[in-house]
Amino acid sequence: MITSVPGITSRFTGSLLAAAIGDCLGAAYEGYSGPDLAEAYYDGRFKPASLTMGEWTDDTSMLVATAQSLAERGRVNGEDMARRYLAWFEAGGRGIGRSTYHAMKRLQAGAPWSEAGESGEYAAGNGVAMRIAPVALFHARRLEGLREDCHTCGIITHRNDEAIAGALAVAYAVAKAAAGQLDPETIILEVTELLEPSRVTDGLFLAGELLEKEEVPLTALPELRLGGAAFETVPAAFYCFLRSLHSVQETLVSAIVAGGDTDTRACIAGAISGAYNGREAIPARWLKELPAREGIDSVATKLCRVVTHKP
Repeated sequence: MITSVPGITSRFTGSLLAAAIGDCLGAAYEGYSGPDLAEAYYDGRFKPASLTMGEWTDDTSMLVATAQSLAERGRVNGEDMARRYLAWFEAGGRGIGRSTYHAMKRLQAGAPWSEAGESGEYAAGNGVAMRIAPVALFHARRLEGLREDCHTCGIITHRNDEAIAGALAVAYAVAKAAAGQLDPETIILEVTELLEPSRVTDGLFLAGELLEKEEVPLTALPELRLGGAAFETVPAAFYCFLRSLHSVQETLVSAIVAGGDTDTRACIAGAISGAYNGREAIPARWLKELPAREGIDSVATKLCRVVTHKP
């Protein structure tokens, strides 16, 4: 547990670095079953030293692209974000999800960025929530406009209310954490009051109940569900963060050990935990092993400068 209060630069860099580490750790175990992972990495306590660091997936790639756009443009610019996402897609787009893939193909065909996003039931994925942390950090000092900016960022790939609601839930928590104002006792209630009733809010209420019952991750996360829908991943990420409030390490390991969509669950949980605890709370070994750490550090610092110097 850290003993000093992290500064705003530490919270910005901590959020993006912990998100990327969660993605890379989770990527090595995505799709594994909880029992298999538990046998290898859990014996009554977590064994984080045993975890292997994988490579970036779409989670970190799109997160960084979002941060770069904000740092350079000084605002949420849908056209610029769409251009950056498309450049990543055309360069290979490792780990791309279904909805994002179809959105990128529409952009390639000339569709406007505001109309490219996938719609319908199958567009309720976590592809916006996983990349929304930079938008949240941009609003760390002023929540006004957060909802609109989440929508602008989200509809490039997902024109689905559940996907946008999941992103807004994450963004609110990260913004409050980065400002040093996240209250763990009330954050779930604050978020559910911010959102319209949805499967995301249902999941968040369930996460709160499981926390009150002190359910462990190996039983709680399957109940919250382990898939890639926003209403599954976002409540599970909140649970992992709130259960291990002062430990980035345990937040990330608990997000991974139950299996399923491990990379995105850990990425989102890491974004919140890193903003709450700061860069210094991230295990040094994981920082050392994170691919392209310096680039993430740099864009997070640039974004912090933009935020702290804007009127």
